[in-house]
Amino acid sequence: MANNKDNKGQLSKTRIPILTCSYNITSPPELIAEQKEIFSLFKEYVDSILIPKEDVRYQIERDWTTDACLKRYLRAAKWNLTDAKKKIKDSLAWRREYKPSEIDPKLVEFEAVTGKQHLNGFDKDGRPILYLRPGLENTSPGPDQLRFIIFNFESAIKIMPDNVENIVIIVDFNFNNCSARNSPGLGVAKEFMNVLSSNYPERLGYSMIINAPWYFWGFFKLLSPFIDPVTKNKIKFVDIKNPSKVTQDSSWVNPSDFILENQLESEYGGSNLFEYHHETYWNALCEKAPF
Repeated sequence: MANNKDNKGQLSKTRIPILTCSYNITSPPELIAEQKEIFSLFKEYVDSILIPKEDVRYQIERDWTTDACLKRYLRAAKWNLTDAKKKIKDSLAWRREYKPSEIDPKLVEFEAVTGKQHLNGFDKDGRPILYLRPGLENTSPGPDQLRFIIFNFESAIKIMPDNVENIVIIVDFNFNNCSARNSPGLGVAKEFMNVLSSNYPERLGYSMIINAPWYFWGFFKLLSPFIDPVTKNKIKFVDIKNPSKVTQDSSWVNPSDFILENQLESEYGGSNLFEYHHETYWNALCEKAPF
């Protein structure tokens, strides 16, 4: 359940995050004949480039290269077999070196203590919601910040219900008086966008930018050249104080149109009265999405 109720039946705050989707998601459509042929050839290729079965890491690669994973790479390559082969070969090389699915929670926990990034709830299509609150930034830009958001991406993937492949990101610039001084650096953002487009194709469902401050637009302009067009089209904006913008421009949205009330945190119009408490959240996450 999203929230607890007090003895008067009123919703009360909860420290327990929603990490399990409570509704079923329908299966994706079947591939057409031409796609099935391309998929078969692609699968043969991927099988041929996995590390040897004798290697202790073979099962990790086998578990990652599911049919759904291969289809994501093909969709991202617009079903161009040559492009898909290069993309997944590069991703396998990156995963062998970076080991994103094996990040030790103990190595990134110090990044998590403020709640600046946390998973809580699912949208109407069963996508896990990852909240980012730059105003709660507690570390300096660098590889640890990148590792932490990759850890959260991998955690979101682990809690996805069946038939779900995408993640929702909500970035709240209004929380805790975020400023240019305490926001993550451009370098980390650029590196993450590169990792996202290169190694997590078709994983971003959409991102909502909440109450973007004046300095964000300059930051976004600098970052835009590093964002592929498909990803850029998935970035939406929310103005909690001026919801009428939704009717004026399609890039402005209302969170409640995408997320059920009991799944959406109360700051954004939902009834999920989640209160971040690090120990409670971290234990719940590590139990639900073990590394």
